Amino acid sequence: MDLIIYVPRIEASMPMLRNVLMMVVKRYKSLSLPLPREFCRLAVINPNDTIKLLREFGGSFTRLLGWVPKFLREIMVTEPSAVLNCYGSIDRFRRSVDMGVSIAKLIIRYRLSGKVDYGDWLRLFEDMASTDLLVQPDQPAVVVDDYVQFLENTAKSSNVVLLGPLVPTPIDLMVLISSGRLSNNYLASVVNYIINYIGDYVVTSRDLTEALLRLISDQEYINFVRSTGLPIIMN
Repeated sequence: MDLIIYVPRIEASMPMLRNVLMMVVKRYKSLSLPLPREFCRLAVINPNDTIKLLREFGGSFTRLLGWVPKFLREIMVTEPSAVLNCYGSIDRFRRSVDMGVSIAKLIIRYRLSGKVDYGDWLRLFEDMASTDLLVQPDQPAVVVDDYVQFLENTAKSSNVVLLGPLVPTPIDLMVLISSGRLSNNYLASVVNYIINYIGDYVVTSRDLTEALLRLISDQEYINFVRSTGLPIIMN
């Protein structure tokens, strides 16, 4: 892997990603995207159906990926010899939606009872970690949209490009705890931060960009992440 591009899943990073990808394809004649293979095939064959597919998963998916069908078709015309590899699956989209529903249920349970069952939280993320496996392809240029995946693969690349702040969300921290890469000593604090992040930031923000900006503006949270020793780069 010669180049790894990290892009957080926020709307503000998508125009930058689109502009960078054209240059990447021209240089490397290869590009790997963390998108479902089914989505990419449909984007080339019938872009209108692709947008309908995104809408099934919610407005945020449409805002994030609505530009992809046109981009892929442009690449086929301008760089027909380029190798495009979509290394995700549509099931990953579905699991993401299901995970959001499960987290919301746990938050509602907390709001109603004032109590947190940390075991339930841990089991939820352990189940996700056992099924949500995304294997990075061994290709010259790879895009990564997940903080945990970026940590696992950045050492394999000689060049790194960041298209947004490299800051883990509380969800990312919980994934690291559930997989044993972060101590359980952080569990209670991370669950509390998830409740605040989803309930106070994501739900009340206009989009994912605003929610992330509010999160990384929370100095208490940033100090907490730094206490874990995880890397942070604020753009």
